[in-house]
Amino acid sequence: MNRKERTIFLTILINGLLVLLKFWLASASGSLSLRSSALHSLTDVAISVFVLVGLFISRREVKAGGRSGTVENWTAIAISVAIFYVGLDIVRDVLNDAPVELRNITTITLASMLTVVITYVVARYKLYVGRQTNSPALTASGYHSQIDIYASIVVVTGLAGAALGLPNLDKAAAAIVAVMIFLSGYQVAASAITALRQHRRVDIEGEAGHSHMPQRGWWRAYGPIVGVLLVMIYMLSGFYVILPGERAVVRRFGQVIEQNDPGLHYRLPAPLERVDIVAVDQVRRMVMPQMQMLSGDENLVSVRASLHFVVSDPVAFVLNVANPADLVMQAGTATLRQVVASEAVDLLLTLDKAAIEKRTAEAMQIVLDRNRSGLRIVGVQLLESAPPPEVAEAFRDVASAREDRNTFVNEALAYRNEVVPLARGEGNKTIQAAAAYTASRTAAATGETASFLSRQAAYAAAPDITRQRLYLEAAEKALAGAYKLILDPRVSPETTDLWLGRPAGMQPFPPAP
Repeated sequence: MNRKERTIFLTILINGLLVLLKFWLASASGSLSLRSSALHSLTDVAISVFVLVGLFISRREVKAGGRSGTVENWTAIAISVAIFYVGLDIVRDVLNDAPVELRNITTITLASMLTVVITYVVARYKLYVGRQTNSPALTASGYHSQIDIYASIVVVTGLAGAALGLPNLDKAAAAIVAVMIFLSGYQVAASAITALRQHRRVDIEGEAGHSHMPQRGWWRAYGPIVGVLLVMIYMLSGFYVILPGERAVVRRFGQVIEQNDPGLHYRLPAPLERVDIVAVDQVRRMVMPQMQMLSGDENLVSVRASLHFVVSDPVAFVLNVANPADLVMQAGTATLRQVVASEAVDLLLTLDKAAIEKRTAEAMQIVLDRNRSGLRIVGVQLLESAPPPEVAEAFRDVASAREDRNTFVNEALAYRNEVVPLARGEGNKTIQAAAAYTASRTAAATGETASFLSRQAAYAAAPDITRQRLYLEAAEKALAGAYKLILDPRVSPETTDLWLGRPAGMQPFPPAP
């Protein structure tokens, strides 16, 4: 083998080991993008094999027309079909709704960086030998290996995003690699079909100068890079941010696949997937226009209300409601008319506003639930409930009379509440005073009775002593505080003059006639 053949053979071995490494990493992590990258590297190995076979045949090729290469062409077409099948299999996995559980994601991401280094070394080695030997096939194969570098970088980016909490980036990276696989399959199929039409041997990388694309043109060198960048920009358009108080409904071809909470998320770009972000914490408010409604007692009443609602089920809100404002307005109008028609006008204008608001909200919720709108009524507020202008004066007179009646009733109740407790207190006071007087008189009489009985018993036992004691007690009581003069019994007051001073204010006893 010459240098070109040895280079291709060596890169086939290295790429084969790289394929095994990628498959092992994909198995250890469960990453769909790593599996796609391994399959892409496998297509690169298949193309390198064709390049090696082409180098062998071109070295042994005899005179022109001696070998048409039909078998190689059909084999290349079969391989391109297999490559397309691999790409479709990856697309099917990407579109699968089943969540992918990634394992050992941080370690696998760091290990995947090694695949980028290996792919870069192989691509540079091919380009170096191709330029040294003036081999278009090796040079083109080196450019083709550079696409594998971009695929590996995309895979590492997807894994890093998954490590940061964006698992959908792994599927996005797998989708980008699938596009690269389709490009490789197209290259093989186009080269084989061109060779069949020209009745020559397939020349995938342009070694014989029969490639269907220019060997060293701008498209050969930069076309794949531009394509990859465009695909990456397209895939990056799948990023979206959900703010606090919002929820996202993700649909794939119209079917809801998940709901996401606030944060940074990723979905497959349009038209594959669509995201509808709904503010679930926002209280929406609608004001009904002033309308005349018929009350339960057949009176016209002008009513105006405000309706407050939130989104309770984002999926139902997105799929079942085309115009939520119109739905809420129609439901509010119908239910409010129904509630007003069951109320008397007096209660409607005065006392039952809170009850009417509650009943209207409950009836509206029933209507919205029946329509599976995903909306929840927070409240209904009556902004205005008044009679029509033509009869407003009469209603005001009735209301004034009602207010006057209520005023008189309240004043009478206040007077009753003031007088009755006072009279009740006075009565209780009199009753208590009478009870106290009764107890006092009874106790005094009982004491006097006991004293009399005691004296009677003493008199029966010692009449003289008792009589003397009673006399002294009576004299003590009668002469208490009087000016007293004690004389010897032998002194006769009629014949004796007593010159005694008399204290001021004292009177003789007995008093002088």
